[in-house]
Amino acid sequence: MNPLIVLGRTTATTTLLILSFVLVFLSYSSFGQENQSVNAQATIASAGGDVNVLYAGSLISVMETKVGPAFSHLGYGYKGEGHGSIQDANMIIDGQRFPDVFIGVGEQPITKLIDNNPSLAKWDLGFASDELVIAYNPKSHFVADFEKVKTGSIPWYQVLAKPGIKFLRTDPLLDPKGCYTVIATKLAGILYHNSSLSFSILKGERNQDQVRPEELLFTLLETGEADAIPAYKHEAIERGFPFISLPPQINLGDPAFAGYYKQASCTQLNGSLNFGKPIVFDITIPNTVRNTEGAIQFVKFLFSDQGKKIFENDGFKLLPLAAGGNKTAIPQEISVLTIK
Repeated sequence: MNPLIVLGRTTATTTLLILSFVLVFLSYSSFGQENQSVNAQATIASAGGDVNVLYAGSLISVMETKVGPAFSHLGYGYKGEGHGSIQDANMIIDGQRFPDVFIGVGEQPITKLIDNNPSLAKWDLGFASDELVIAYNPKSHFVADFEKVKTGSIPWYQVLAKPGIKFLRTDPLLDPKGCYTVIATKLAGILYHNSSLSFSILKGERNQDQVRPEELLFTLLETGEADAIPAYKHEAIERGFPFISLPPQINLGDPAFAGYYKQASCTQLNGSLNFGKPIVFDITIPNTVRNTEGAIQFVKFLFSDQGKKIFENDGFKLLPLAAGGNKTAIPQEISVLTIK
């Protein structure tokens, strides 16, 4: 046997074995690195944890379709739930919900938490404002009347007082918008010198024929079970419904008329009066927080350029941050922002 040929076969075989080993090693190493990368990403995502946000029902669209998904890209899980703001506050007080972040309309819902014994929140920040409008169904039997209102042919309150019209709204004891609706109709009575105007539209502050849950109001409008509803301007814009704008003396959206708004009120559960104020959305991290870092990052996201742009595009008017409650209790990462 030729030793050179044997040597050649041995060399070739050895070379093939070495190459195979190298390929397997590289493949394994690559796979391992890929797995490590995937695991690292999963760890980063899970490290942020879920952030539970309880908010005013009027924010359902912007929170669930825009804010929540955008915030999730930062490596946190987002879980949102919306009801009437007072109802939200009551659920926190009753131990039914334990949110990391709470966003309400007006200062009253968060004030309820601050004043509760034991206190369930320490501070709040007002960050955006809105105005009250009348949204209507474009297929309503009264659509011709609503169009006449837009041209100034007839007053808006005359249409809402018509027999047979289905004007639905929220409970003023559970939702600030319900209270704002009562106040707006009373302000209209003052503006138009008609003391019976509010009753002609509402038939009482808590007329159960009109009162519906906040989170269902736009669905009822869309399905035709309501001809018209009171809405925040951003809601009507988001949902694509036509709406009637109200004078600034009535719509609770102009701080210049803050003194005028105080002339009207709605009755609260304990019999006290809630006087008219400009509509402002407030946020806090309540004492029920379980993911403190996630909650802080969520609030910072809302106040970031991206968060502010989302709210502006949805029809909100952004405000300089205004702090209430114990300002010293605001987390440092948030308090470094401009606060009045």
